Amino acid sequence: MILYVDAGWVLNVQVEVSPVNTPVRDWGALHCITERHRYERFSGEPYYEEAAARAATFLHTSLILEPFSDYNATIGAACARMYMEESGEPITPPPGGMVKLVREIREISGFRLGETARRLRDWAD
Repeated sequence: MILYVDAGWVLNVQVEVSPVNTPVRDWGALHCITERHRYERFSGEPYYEEAAARAATFLHTSLILEPFSDYNATIGAACARMYMEESGEPITPPPGGMVKLVREIREISGFRLGETARRLRDWAD
């Protein structure tokens, strides 16, 4: 089953996990986050075939484009985790695992979506 979500879903996750009402800084970036996970190779054929790859788009894109004024890592990680859970593949990162992943995405030039997806896949229960 392929789960598709919209910007409202991301905003609901944001309300649940950010300690304050974090305003959207860039609505175009928010739109990009939700559209990236549903990208299709050809009409009706998803480019990201597995849940881990689609979930990775939320974390990876939120850190690259920073749609929110703050807490982009927290919101992106929560979206990835929630997406995996709602796709029937919950994840359990090891202690410090998500922090390490966020740091690598931010600091390592060329840290790609595929590596992000691989980590999420490895953490699936």
